[in-house]
Amino acid sequence: MTHPSTVGSFDPSPRTVYERIGPAPISRLAERLYEGIGRDPTIRGMFSAELGPESEAVRDMREFLMQLFGGPQDYSARKGHPRLRARHLRFAITVDARAAWLTHALAALASTADEYRLDAATCAEMRDYFERASAFMINS
Repeated sequence: MTHPSTVGSFDPSPRTVYERIGPAPISRLAERLYEGIGRDPTIRGMFSAELGPESEAVRDMREFLMQLFGGPQDYSARKGHPRLRARHLRFAITVDARAAWLTHALAALASTADEYRLDAATCAEMRDYFERASAFMINS
């Protein structure tokens, strides 16, 4: 017999962002994020010289985001624990630098959401992470 509180509550939809949208939108988001950063004089100097789609920077971001949002653990397998704040301590991340990065992350998310028709809940989950994590990174 089924417990009354569970009747109709089964949700067969995938639970993680990665399961819901797959790797392509996350990959495209990483590429678009670095396209924006590449044109931004406020934060460009904090990043490697090469920021194209095949660059190590984009690969790192792509793998990090895929892992973060429930996909393969390729980032940790290749680079170890993300240690996000520790990996960025060598940079003076100010409120302005955070704002610049967040602007590019949200623009990349918006254009990727349009292209891949991402649902509002998925976008909200990703946006929330970008907002919280970027605030956490401020160190100057």
